[in-house]
Amino acid sequence: MGSITEPLPTLVLNPADDEEFRSAANHLVENGFVEPTVLQDRLRVRWPRAIVRQRELAGERLQMWYVYRDGQWVRRGI
Repeated sequence: MGSITEPLPTLVLNPADDEEFRSAANHLVENGFVEPTVLQDRLRVRWPRAIVRQRELAGERLQMWYVYRDGQWVRRGI
């Protein structure tokens, strides 16, 4: 009998155009780093100001995390 697993969180990455950051965050989540603080700690090895925040809306079933490379929202291309 197979086990039921939780779906992976949806990541909202900022800046959206940093392919290296996007790739690293997605790779970590796909490889089991599925706690916001653990993902944040791993990302900080390369991006020391990275922040991961879980969106918490009442009744929402989808896990969505906001992942900021620079600790806050920044414009594209920076």
